[in-house]
Amino acid sequence: MIYKLLAIFTVFFIYVNAMASNNLSELEKFETDYCTLFVEGPPGNPNLWKSCCFDHDLRYWFGGTLKQRNKADFKLKQCVRKKAGSFYANMIYYGVRTGHYSPIKNKYKWGWGWINNRDNSELSLDEKVYINEELRALNLDEDYLKEFLEFYNL
Repeated sequence: MIYKLLAIFTVFFIYVNAMASNNLSELEKFETDYCTLFVEGPPGNPNLWKSCCFDHDLRYWFGGTLKQRNKADFKLKQCVRKKAGSFYANMIYYGVRTGHYSPIKNKYKWGWGWINNRDNSELSLDEKVYINEELRALNLDEDYLKEFLEFYNL
């Protein structure tokens, strides 16, 4: 009798664990507005840093820790600095940083892509695997994707 109860408990425990691990939230389809509430380049070159904003939006899609958000913001600043100099880089960077404290939020806040809101915690291994699959489904340039995954330890 005790062995039957133990077997039933074991099967039940395995089932509950399997159900919990499959309870991974899904990501909404990725979209970008590039440089939210800002231009993608100066008048003479209107798309100059558009790719920097795309990268930033892509990283904001799935979120993570606030330390990782800071890393994404700083990468945006460095990218714009490389393409257009410190003036625009600082404007964009401080605009993004100030926006974190604004009571008015747009859709593209940190971690906006998760259908079920998640906190600003470390991404789990299951989430990273899922994010990798979703990123690959976007058919991004393979070199860009490799660099993106390496930079963000995904």
